Amino acid sequence: MNLVSRIALIAVLTAVAQWFGPWWFCIPIALIIEAFFGKNKEFAFFSGFYGVCLPWLLYALYQDQLNHSLLSIRIAALFKLPQFGFVLVIITGLIGGLAGGLGSLTGSWLKEWKMKYL
Repeated sequence: MNLVSRIALIAVLTAVAQWFGPWWFCIPIALIIEAFFGKNKEFAFFSGFYGVCLPWLLYALYQDQLNHSLLSIRIAALFKLPQFGFVLVIITGLIGGLAGGLGSLTGSWLKEWKMKYL
């Protein structure tokens, strides 16, 4: 399975799983997809990163637009960040992307370990 297909599969499964479970469901999803379908370990991190970053970013942007950035501006002021709503949306996407990327990278390492020792 190529990189774009893995990103799309991780993004769809993450978006569905976020409705029914906690935030960390994105990590085992990225891990499993990369462990079973990953071919190229050089791009393992990026498939999980983009696969989780996109749904998190889009959902954070949607929620931010529902309340006209009121909540995100107040939270940004609390953390002494610039008073723009999109700053927290970008930070949310990056945090989700890092979680998914590390999960996907772990899946790639597990696949490599399995091929080497089992």
